Amino acid sequence: MSTVDKQTEGAVEAAPAMPTSGLREVVLTFEQGVATLRLGQAQETMVTLTEARIADIEAAIAQLATTPDLHGVIITGPGPGMFCAGADVNLIRDITAAADGEAAAVRGRSVFGKLRDLKIPVVAAIEGPCLGGGFELALFCDVRVASDAKSTQVGLPEVKLGIVPGFGGTQNLTRLVGLPKALELILAGKLLRGPQAVRARIIDRLVPAAKLLTAARQEIEKLNKQKKKSKVRKLRGMAWWLSRTPLRALAVRAANKSLNKGQARFYPAPKRALQCCVDALRLQPVDGFAREAKALGDMIVTSESKGLVHLFFLTERQKRLGKHKQAKQVDRALVIGGGVMGAGIAGQFASNGVATRLCDVALEPLAGAKARLQKGLDKLLKRRRIKSHEATAIQDRLAVSISPGNLRNTDLWIEAVVENLEVKQKLMGDAIAHGLPDDAILATNTSSLPVTAMQEQVAHPERVVGIHFFNPPEKMPLVEVIRGKHTNEAAIATACRLAVRLGKFPIIVQDSPGFLVNRCLSPYINEAARMLLEGTSPEAIDSAMLDFGMPMGPCRLLDEVGFDVATKVSEVMHEAFSDRMQPCELFAAMVEAKALGQKTGGGIYDKNGTGKGPGRAVIATLQQQRGLPAREATRSELLHRLIYPLVDEAYRCLDEGLVEDELDLDLGLVMGIGFPPFTGGITRFATQEGLATIVSKLDELSRSLASRFNPCDGLRRRALSS
Repeated sequence: MSTVDKQTEGAVEAAPAMPTSGLREVVLTFEQGVATLRLGQAQETMVTLTEARIADIEAAIAQLATTPDLHGVIITGPGPGMFCAGADVNLIRDITAAADGEAAAVRGRSVFGKLRDLKIPVVAAIEGPCLGGGFELALFCDVRVASDAKSTQVGLPEVKLGIVPGFGGTQNLTRLVGLPKALELILAGKLLRGPQAVRARIIDRLVPAAKLLTAARQEIEKLNKQKKKSKVRKLRGMAWWLSRTPLRALAVRAANKSLNKGQARFYPAPKRALQCCVDALRLQPVDGFAREAKALGDMIVTSESKGLVHLFFLTERQKRLGKHKQAKQVDRALVIGGGVMGAGIAGQFASNGVATRLCDVALEPLAGAKARLQKGLDKLLKRRRIKSHEATAIQDRLAVSISPGNLRNTDLWIEAVVENLEVKQKLMGDAIAHGLPDDAILATNTSSLPVTAMQEQVAHPERVVGIHFFNPPEKMPLVEVIRGKHTNEAAIATACRLAVRLGKFPIIVQDSPGFLVNRCLSPYINEAARMLLEGTSPEAIDSAMLDFGMPMGPCRLLDEVGFDVATKVSEVMHEAFSDRMQPCELFAAMVEAKALGQKTGGGIYDKNGTGKGPGRAVIATLQQQRGLPAREATRSELLHRLIYPLVDEAYRCLDEGLVEDELDLDLGLVMGIGFPPFTGGITRFATQEGLATIVSKLDELSRSLASRFNPCDGLRRRALSS
């Protein structure tokens, strides 16, 4: 091993000696003619770009420019697992003038650009998150080497905050990898792991963590021997043709088509980012950078950006629920019920390091659960997101059985069986009889039944908690953690910690019929069904809600959920709130006709979700029985009758104490029902729409149609004070 190897191996764990003074936000050291600039202090586990840190980076670069006998510079993070997570989101939130946003972009990009002005090679040594502004800094470096650690990620996720990369990202990345790949990454805010980044030619070299700084020094030595500052890079193949020739129009056309359909059409930032990427290929760098800065200024003050930033802070807030001091680690779990939900939950556990046993009375659903997990793993393998041995390990963590066996080593027991209280109570009793430890968590995935009722016949009822996943568990990001009358803090905290471990966002909800999401959803789908029977077509209803920003219309949603499930939930809600949640007769009629939706080959729509399904005949029959002329609702009426009652029900939940505050409403309904994220959540939408406007319209509907529209006192009170 060379002297350099001995001195630099393991340097990712500890910075070299001889730090310079006068810098607080970064650490600059010199060793054998190579400077190392660490983007944070050793104790920092999360590095973001604040104004103070950017100023210190600039001061450090100025010192580097005047340091004699310097052969190269290494830019790296403060220690293992962190490079730089990007700009401080607080700065993004606080900017309210486009000119200030543009100035911030010019400032950051100008500082980073000074790295390129240095006469010596600059190498980025990346381990952990290298995102947003952190990645833009790395793009100004001459070479990028990265650790093969799982935590290593690169990308420009700015569009997820409603903005565009503003520190040179659209310009440098497009010139580096070509227009198609740049658009793929920037327009969706896609993140790449180390191997993916190497294949995309963003990272030049991938090495073990212990060799990271050694590899960076080697790259500096190599360039010095060649008397070069940076590597020569050229676009090749289709990347060149679709970037540097008139064929570029094909890539632009395809991107525009994608951005103008579905939910993408509600977000202006990707469209501006697309134009910035094109500018990178047709303008001089100084002009391209200026256009990018202007785009950032314009986007950072939009309502869409402010809404998305609001949601970002909400997600970060919920992650902290998993850090409660009473939260326990779940290492071994038993899932009862091999149906769609049980299999999905068990697969999520196994995929995230929990040794899991899935139990069902029949072998067929158990085999289906293993096949379902493998299908998901095959997709990850195909995309090279995981390696074959990792997929094998995940499958090995999911055991299946028709018997629960002895449960003495179980940390979490959870059922996902039929919505029948007696069945769930019996299963919990059986679990205790099979040796479930007194300190193990007993959980239910019920979507509507009372958790408190399940506690009444269980020893140590304080450990019974609702952990309500949404279908499909692999995709839906929300988990409702239900607090029963006797549930203690340890059970709640453990459930939250588990949800965060699975990559979900937990919200704590008090035990109440329908909890938060299904309760708020009930008036929405009920009203959609009523308007179907009045004569409004399902296509018109769904189209109006898609245009509002919902990911799926209520008629399509009913088909996805199933009219049998909708019937059960509506019965529970009617029993609890008979004055305003009378189930629409369409639900029971669809069940009787066995037109349940996708699970039976079709409901309102056909099995493909596009054409007319067998439920249309049921709707026609009910319309005839009503004996009233068909009436097509207007777009504004659809909005008022579907969305405004949803707002009212959300505030009812808040005033009844189901959730702690409006922030839970915002996150819960965005993540749970897909309320448009660009609004920032249902309470922010209500404020922007005007609480007085909503109350006035609900009063009008209450007088003209039915008393179910009568707004709650809490909404009236807020409207008067707004």
